[in-house]
Amino acid sequence: MERGGARRLPTRQDQAVLLCIGACLAAILLASVLLTGCPPGVAVVSLEFDDTLANQFSARSILAQHRMHATFFVNSGRLDRPGYLTVAQLSALASDGHEIGGHTIDHARLPGLPAGELRHQICDDRRALLALGFDVSDFAYPDGAHDRASAEQVRACGYESARKVGGVGFAPCIFCTGAETIPPRDPMATRTPGSLRRVHRLPRIQALVRSAQQVDGWIQLTFHHICDACDDYSMSKEDFSTLLGWLAEEREAGRVVVLTVRQAIRGATPPPRRLAAE
Repeated sequence: MERGGARRLPTRQDQAVLLCIGACLAAILLASVLLTGCPPGVAVVSLEFDDTLANQFSARSILAQHRMHATFFVNSGRLDRPGYLTVAQLSALASDGHEIGGHTIDHARLPGLPAGELRHQICDDRRALLALGFDVSDFAYPDGAHDRASAEQVRACGYESARKVGGVGFAPCIFCTGAETIPPRDPMATRTPGSLRRVHRLPRIQALVRSAQQVDGWIQLTFHHICDACDDYSMSKEDFSTLLGWLAEEREAGRVVVLTVRQAIRGATPPPRRLAAE
Protein backbone atom coordinates (compact mmCIF):
# COMPACT_ATOMS: atom_id res chain seq x y z
CA MET A 1 0.00 0.00 0.00
CA GLU A 2 1.26 3.51 -0.84
CA ARG A 3 1.63 5.84 2.15
CA GLY A 4 1.93 9.62 2.15
CA GLY A 5 3.66 10.92 -0.99
CA ALA A 6 5.40 7.65 -1.83
CA ARG A 7 5.30 6.73 -5.51
CA ARG A 8 4.41 3.26 -6.74
CA LEU A 9 7.24 1.56 -8.63
CA PRO A 10 6.29 0.51 -12.16
CA THR A 11 5.38 -3.12 -12.53
CA ARG A 12 6.75 -5.37 -15.24
CA GLN A 13 3.47 -4.91 -17.10
CA ASP A 14 3.84 -1.10 -16.94
CA GLN A 15 7.40 -1.38 -18.22
CA ALA A 16 6.31 -3.61 -21.09
CA VAL A 17 3.62 -1.13 -22.12
CA LEU A 18 6.08 1.76 -22.03
CA LEU A 19 8.61 -0.19 -24.07
CA CYS A 20 5.94 -1.01 -26.64
CA ILE A 21 4.87 2.63 -26.92
CA GLY A 22 8.50 3.71 -27.24
CA ALA A 23 9.17 1.15 -29.95
CA CYS A 24 6.11 2.27 -31.92
CA LEU A 25 7.10 5.93 -31.73
CA ALA A 26 10.64 5.08 -32.77
CA ALA A 27 9.34 3.08 -35.74
CA ILE A 28 7.13 5.98 -36.83
CA LEU A 29 10.04 8.41 -36.55
CA LEU A 30 12.38 6.11 -38.44
CA ALA A 31 9.83 5.58 -41.21
CA SER A 32 9.36 9.34 -41.49
CA VAL A 33 13.10 9.93 -41.77
CA LEU A 34 13.57 7.19 -44.32
CA LEU A 35 10.61 8.41 -46.38
CA THR A 36 11.90 11.96 -46.41
CA GLY A 37 15.26 10.73 -47.58
CA CYS A 38 13.86 8.81 -50.53
CA PRO A 39 14.20 10.40 -53.95
CA PRO A 40 10.85 11.78 -55.16
CA GLY A 41 8.76 9.86 -57.65
CA VAL A 42 5.84 11.11 -59.75
CA ALA A 43 2.60 12.41 -58.25
CA VAL A 44 -0.65 12.50 -60.17
CA VAL A 45 -2.47 15.71 -59.22
CA SER A 46 -6.12 16.45 -59.95
CA LEU A 47 -7.44 20.01 -59.63
CA GLU A 48 -11.10 19.89 -58.62
CA PHE A 49 -13.80 22.51 -58.08
CA ASP A 50 -16.99 21.86 -56.09
CA ASP A 51 -20.42 23.46 -55.76
CA THR A 52 -20.86 25.26 -59.13
CA LEU A 53 -19.69 28.62 -57.71
CA ALA A 54 -19.62 31.54 -60.16
CA ASN A 55 -16.18 32.83 -59.13
CA GLN A 56 -14.62 29.53 -60.19
CA PHE A 57 -14.88 30.73 -63.77
CA SER A 58 -12.00 33.11 -63.06
CA ALA A 59 -9.75 30.03 -62.78
CA ARG A 60 -10.28 29.33 -66.49
CA SER A 61 -7.62 31.72 -67.76
CA ILE A 62 -5.11 30.60 -65.10
CA LEU A 63 -5.62 26.95 -66.00
CA ALA A 64 -5.18 27.78 -69.68
CA GLN A 65 -2.01 29.75 -68.97
CA HIS A 66 -0.44 26.71 -67.33
CA ARG A 67 -1.94 24.18 -69.77
CA MET A 68 -3.79 22.27 -67.11
CA HIS A 69 -7.24 20.73 -67.04
CA ALA A 70 -9.50 20.48 -64.00
CA THR A 71 -12.65 18.65 -62.95
CA PHE A 72 -15.71 20.73 -62.04
CA PHE A 73 -18.22 18.89 -59.84
CA VAL A 74 -21.56 20.51 -60.59
CA ASN A 75 -24.97 20.74 -58.93
CA SER A 76 -27.29 20.84 -61.93
CA GLY A 77 -30.05 22.58 -59.96
CA ARG A 78 -27.81 25.58 -59.30
CA LEU A 79 -26.90 26.35 -62.91
CA ASP A 80 -27.94 29.82 -64.12
CA ARG A 81 -28.86 30.92 -60.60
CA PRO A 82 -27.30 34.06 -59.03
CA GLY A 83 -23.89 33.31 -57.56
CA TYR A 84 -23.46 30.12 -59.56
CA LEU A 85 -22.02 29.11 -62.91
CA THR A 86 -24.18 29.46 -65.99
CA VAL A 87 -24.72 26.75 -68.56
CA ALA A 88 -22.80 28.91 -71.06
CA GLN A 89 -19.82 29.15 -68.69
CA LEU A 90 -19.89 25.42 -68.05
CA SER A 91 -19.97 24.77 -71.79
CA ALA A 92 -16.96 27.04 -72.24
CA LEU A 93 -15.07 25.11 -69.57
CA ALA A 94 -15.96 21.79 -71.20
CA SER A 95 -14.87 23.09 -74.60
CA ASP A 96 -11.46 23.88 -73.06
CA GLY A 97 -11.12 20.23 -72.12
CA HIS A 98 -12.13 20.45 -68.47
CA GLU A 99 -14.14 17.58 -67.05
CA ILE A 100 -17.69 18.08 -65.77
CA GLY A 101 -18.73 15.78 -62.91
CA GLY A 102 -21.83 15.27 -60.78
CA HIS A 103 -22.44 16.61 -57.27
CA THR A 104 -26.22 16.03 -56.75
CA ILE A 105 -28.98 18.36 -57.87
CA ASP A 106 -28.81 20.84 -55.00
CA HIS A 107 -25.95 19.71 -52.75
CA ALA A 108 -28.04 17.31 -50.70
CA ARG A 109 -26.39 15.42 -47.85
CA LEU A 110 -26.87 11.82 -48.95
CA PRO A 111 -26.63 9.50 -45.92
CA GLY A 112 -30.07 8.77 -44.52
CA LEU A 113 -32.07 9.99 -47.51
CA PRO A 114 -35.03 7.84 -48.58
CA ALA A 115 -34.21 5.60 -51.54
CA GLY A 116 -36.33 7.62 -53.98
CA GLU A 117 -34.77 10.95 -53.02
CA LEU A 118 -31.31 9.42 -53.09
CA ARG A 119 -31.89 8.19 -56.63
CA HIS A 120 -33.34 11.58 -57.62
CA GLN A 121 -30.37 13.56 -56.28
CA ILE A 122 -27.75 11.37 -57.89
CA CYS A 123 -29.29 9.95 -61.06
CA ASP A 124 -31.41 12.91 -62.12
CA ASP A 125 -28.45 15.21 -61.59
CA ARG A 126 -26.40 13.09 -63.98
CA ARG A 127 -29.25 12.91 -66.50
CA ALA A 128 -29.59 16.70 -66.45
CA LEU A 129 -25.88 17.20 -67.12
CA LEU A 130 -25.88 14.57 -69.87
CA ALA A 131 -28.87 16.29 -71.46
CA LEU A 132 -26.83 19.51 -71.60
CA GLY A 133 -24.22 17.65 -73.63
CA PHE A 134 -21.61 17.01 -70.92
CA ASP A 135 -19.79 13.69 -70.65
CA VAL A 136 -20.34 12.91 -66.95
CA SER A 137 -18.52 9.92 -65.47
CA ASP A 138 -17.33 10.94 -61.99
CA PHE A 139 -19.04 12.12 -58.82
CA ALA A 140 -18.21 13.94 -55.59
CA TYR A 141 -20.26 13.40 -52.43
CA PRO A 142 -21.49 16.72 -50.99
CA ASP A 143 -19.38 17.43 -47.89
CA GLY A 144 -17.73 14.07 -48.55
CA ALA A 145 -20.59 12.37 -46.69
CA HIS A 146 -21.54 8.90 -47.91
CA ASP A 147 -22.68 5.47 -46.77
CA ARG A 148 -23.14 2.10 -48.41
CA ALA A 149 -26.55 3.00 -49.87
CA SER A 150 -25.30 6.22 -51.49
CA ALA A 151 -22.18 4.51 -52.86
CA GLU A 152 -24.30 1.75 -54.39
CA GLN A 153 -26.65 4.33 -55.91
CA VAL A 154 -23.76 6.28 -57.41
CA ARG A 155 -22.55 3.12 -59.11
CA ALA A 156 -26.07 2.21 -60.25
CA CYS A 157 -26.49 5.66 -61.80
CA GLY A 158 -23.54 5.00 -64.10
CA TYR A 159 -20.67 6.77 -62.38
CA GLU A 160 -17.17 5.31 -62.53
CA SER A 161 -15.92 6.93 -59.33
CA ALA A 162 -16.96 9.01 -56.34
CA ARG A 163 -14.84 11.20 -54.09
CA LYS A 164 -15.10 11.25 -50.30
CA VAL A 165 -13.23 13.26 -47.66
CA GLY A 166 -10.41 11.77 -45.62
CA GLY A 167 -7.85 9.01 -45.80
CA VAL A 168 -5.16 11.31 -47.15
CA GLY A 169 -4.15 14.06 -44.80
CA PHE A 170 -2.19 17.12 -43.87
CA ALA A 171 0.69 16.22 -41.54
CA PRO A 172 0.61 15.10 -38.82
CA CYS A 173 -2.02 12.53 -39.68
CA ILE A 174 -0.74 9.20 -38.34
CA PHE A 175 -3.51 7.08 -39.81
CA CYS A 176 -3.59 8.78 -43.23
CA THR A 177 -1.86 7.45 -46.31
CA GLY A 178 0.40 9.67 -48.39
CA ALA A 179 -1.86 9.51 -51.43
CA GLU A 180 -4.61 7.60 -53.15
CA THR A 181 -3.52 4.73 -55.36
CA ILE A 182 -4.12 4.38 -59.09
CA PRO A 183 -6.37 2.52 -59.55
CA PRO A 184 -7.96 3.58 -56.26
CA ARG A 185 -8.58 1.06 -53.50
CA ASP A 186 -12.32 1.83 -53.66
CA PRO A 187 -13.45 3.78 -56.77
CA MET A 188 -16.73 4.69 -55.03
CA ALA A 189 -14.86 6.31 -52.11
CA THR A 190 -11.60 7.79 -53.37
CA ARG A 191 -9.49 9.24 -50.58
CA THR A 192 -8.59 12.93 -50.31
CA PRO A 193 -7.26 15.44 -47.77
CA GLY A 194 -10.51 17.39 -47.94
CA SER A 195 -11.20 20.86 -49.27
CA LEU A 196 -8.52 23.53 -49.36
CA ARG A 197 -9.15 26.54 -47.14
CA ARG A 198 -7.64 29.98 -46.63
CA VAL A 199 -5.38 28.61 -43.87
CA HIS A 200 -3.80 26.10 -46.27
CA ARG A 201 -0.91 28.08 -47.64
CA LEU A 202 1.38 26.98 -50.46
CA PRO A 203 3.94 25.11 -48.28
CA ARG A 204 1.23 22.87 -46.83
CA ILE A 205 -0.19 22.08 -50.26
CA GLN A 206 3.31 21.41 -51.57
CA ALA A 207 3.79 18.95 -48.69
CA LEU A 208 0.71 17.03 -49.85
CA VAL A 209 2.06 16.76 -53.37
CA ARG A 210 5.49 15.70 -52.14
CA SER A 211 3.91 12.98 -50.01
CA ALA A 212 2.18 11.70 -53.14
CA GLN A 213 5.49 11.82 -55.02
CA GLN A 214 7.11 9.53 -52.46
CA VAL A 215 4.59 6.77 -53.21
CA ASP A 216 3.90 7.55 -56.90
CA GLY A 217 0.30 8.25 -55.86
CA TRP A 218 -2.68 10.42 -56.66
CA ILE A 219 -3.57 13.60 -54.78
CA GLN A 220 -6.88 15.41 -55.32
CA LEU A 221 -6.81 19.15 -54.56
CA THR A 222 -10.35 20.42 -53.97
CA PHE A 223 -11.20 24.11 -54.35
CA HIS A 224 -14.36 26.09 -53.75
CA HIS A 225 -14.23 29.88 -54.04
CA ILE A 226 -11.57 31.56 -56.16
CA CYS A 227 -11.59 35.05 -54.70
CA ASP A 228 -9.76 37.35 -52.29
CA ALA A 229 -10.75 36.17 -48.79
CA CYS A 230 -14.46 36.03 -49.62
CA ASP A 231 -14.98 32.77 -47.72
CA ASP A 232 -13.19 30.39 -45.37
CA TYR A 233 -13.12 27.91 -48.27
CA SER A 234 -11.40 30.25 -50.68
CA MET A 235 -8.14 30.83 -52.50
CA SER A 236 -7.16 34.07 -54.18
CA LYS A 237 -6.45 34.17 -57.90
CA GLU A 238 -2.88 35.16 -57.10
CA ASP A 239 -2.34 32.18 -54.80
CA PHE A 240 -4.03 29.84 -57.26
CA SER A 241 -1.74 31.08 -60.02
CA THR A 242 1.30 30.64 -57.77
CA LEU A 243 0.25 27.07 -56.96
CA LEU A 244 -0.22 26.20 -60.63
CA GLY A 245 3.10 27.81 -61.46
CA TRP A 246 4.82 25.55 -58.94
CA LEU A 247 2.96 22.50 -60.27
CA ALA A 248 4.08 23.45 -63.77
CA GLU A 249 7.69 23.52 -62.55
CA GLU A 250 7.24 20.09 -60.96
CA ARG A 251 5.69 18.85 -64.20
CA GLU A 252 8.65 20.19 -66.16
CA ALA A 253 11.01 18.39 -63.78
CA GLY A 254 9.13 15.12 -64.31
CA ARG A 255 7.75 14.94 -60.77
CA VAL A 256 4.08 15.77 -61.41
CA VAL A 257 1.40 14.83 -63.93
CA VAL A 258 -1.80 16.90 -63.81
CA LEU A 259 -4.87 14.88 -64.83
CA THR A 260 -8.61 15.20 -64.58
CA VAL A 261 -10.40 12.70 -62.36
CA ARG A 262 -11.63 10.81 -65.42
CA GLN A 263 -8.08 10.46 -66.74
CA ALA A 264 -6.80 9.26 -63.36
CA ILE A 265 -9.63 6.74 -62.91
CA ARG A 266 -9.22 5.38 -66.42
CA GLY A 267 -5.47 5.07 -65.94
CA ALA A 268 -4.40 7.78 -68.38
CA THR A 269 -1.06 8.43 -66.70
CA PRO A 270 1.44 9.22 -69.45
CA PRO A 271 4.97 10.09 -68.32
CA PRO A 272 5.65 13.81 -67.94
CA ARG A 273 7.00 15.41 -71.08
CA ARG A 274 7.97 18.85 -72.29
CA LEU A 275 5.18 20.51 -74.25
CA ALA A 276 6.19 21.82 -77.66
CA ALA A 277 5.49 25.46 -76.84
CA GLU A 278 7.03 25.40 -73.35
